[in-house]
Amino acid sequence: MPESQTVSSGEHTDPQPTAAEHVAPERSVQDPAAQFRGTVRGWPALDVRQLRHPSEPSRFALAASASILLGGLGLLVALRFAGVTEIILITATLAVALGSVWWLVQVHRAKLLGGAARVTPQTFPVLSAAADEVKRQLDYTQPVEIFVLAQMDESVLLTSFFGTHVLIMEGALVAELVKPENRPQLDFILATFFGKLKIKTLAWAPAHIAINALKLPHFLNFLFAPWERATVYTGDQVAATCCGSLDESIIALNRLLVGKDLAHDVGISGLMSQAALVRRAWLPRLQQLYSSYPHLTNRYLNLLSFADQSAPAEARAFRDRIDPVTDARVRDVSARLAQQRERGPRGGLVAVSIAASIALVSLAAFAMFSTIPQQALAGFSGKAAASTATDPPPTPSSSPRATSDPAAALESHVPAAFASTCSAVTPQPAITGLVAAITCTPAEAGGPRTVQYYQFADTADMNAAFEDAANGLPENGACDQGGQRGAYHFTTGPGPGLWACSDNSSNEGQMIWTSTRLNILSVATDPVQTPQQLHDWFYSPAATGPD
Repeated sequence: MPESQTVSSGEHTDPQPTAAEHVAPERSVQDPAAQFRGTVRGWPALDVRQLRHPSEPSRFALAASASILLGGLGLLVALRFAGVTEIILITATLAVALGSVWWLVQVHRAKLLGGAARVTPQTFPVLSAAADEVKRQLDYTQPVEIFVLAQMDESVLLTSFFGTHVLIMEGALVAELVKPENRPQLDFILATFFGKLKIKTLAWAPAHIAINALKLPHFLNFLFAPWERATVYTGDQVAATCCGSLDESIIALNRLLVGKDLAHDVGISGLMSQAALVRRAWLPRLQQLYSSYPHLTNRYLNLLSFADQSAPAEARAFRDRIDPVTDARVRDVSARLAQQRERGPRGGLVAVSIAASIALVSLAAFAMFSTIPQQALAGFSGKAAASTATDPPPTPSSSPRATSDPAAALESHVPAAFASTCSAVTPQPAITGLVAAITCTPAEAGGPRTVQYYQFADTADMNAAFEDAANGLPENGACDQGGQRGAYHFTTGPGPGLWACSDNSSNEGQMIWTSTRLNILSVATDPVQTPQQLHDWFYSPAATGPD
């Protein structure tokens, strides 16, 4: 870590304004903002990347991978199995959900505008100037609205959603922090939130957007909360560097933990002993599983570990004020974190995990859209059943047209209207006696979304595949009510052969028919049309194939 980006081990030497002065009637006392400008240190911008918590990249890798896999696979499933209506409905639902959250944030902001004081150079000049200085030092340029509220459950609260950031601070806390002697603590509290926001801007934007969206169903937060907690630790380390003092950083945390009046009265040994207990116990760890913020006591341990590396002299002075037994416990529970700091953040893990997740989604897309699953033929479980009395008896059939490419030969039997849309596929698992398989997309109105054609070596294998799919369907049933099967014989077109209509295992409408003349089994599926509609399409004058 660069030497300039450490917690200072010296005293904070901002000039202090003098006490009350005698002022001539024609002159006014120097305004608070002017007094504050005299304390601005003008430090150079910090490189937040150098101050990130060692676990932050790996936790972002987990969150990014989870968002890519969940979002990508969900989209693929919707595209593969849902119809146009379902996809529009899902998209509209997501848009309404995200829009509702954004609207609630805006309503919350409007409520604050009417019931809290917004921080501006005119309302809170010291706080406004401090925020601008910290943002400049962190090179953070996105807008953050700060409000001061008389009473609130938490001393400081940050609300952030899709670029809208609102920071709310309790009035009693602000009253203490704007005092000149508390300037380092003010720096720390502002910088811990701005540092958290800054490190998020450095994350890969598409993954960050996906994480924000997938956080809405809270049951998935255990995948994303670890990264959120790591950004808080990073914010604390950035804040300690801006503050320039470990002791002042601890006092600032004390204000968040016990309030402004007791911040200087907390016994440090007892507090660190409590922090070690919380870090070791399993129930507190389980409790923060879905939380975006770590336990405050854990933040003390992280600050001390950070100071051990960045300002060892100040860390030793702090540890000297802790009793030896407590110090040993703190070192024990922080041993793993110390090893992570020595190793440093694993920045390359992010790129590798994102690339691997994209590759997995791509493989899933290839598998879902380039091969026909066995369920297309075996939409119903059970062993092959014997042919019914109405099934036409197997007859010797002619061989497929001779060609060096079985798929091309099979395509020659497809209606010319959509033969150009066909492509060869490889069903998984393998089907006994299958010679070739293609999938086609009829474009005519009223037709199914896809039709698959399967060329078999002989009639027996084709009928066995049909029976495996149509097993249990009655002849006197109904296509839309459990399914139906039968036999057909057209004077022109496909046939003679068997047919079956029903919903498949993916709840799609399905129509299956065989051609004993060509040893071709055909499967028409559509997520919107009913099995009866597909049955009517097959018996209509439309070209269905094979012929």
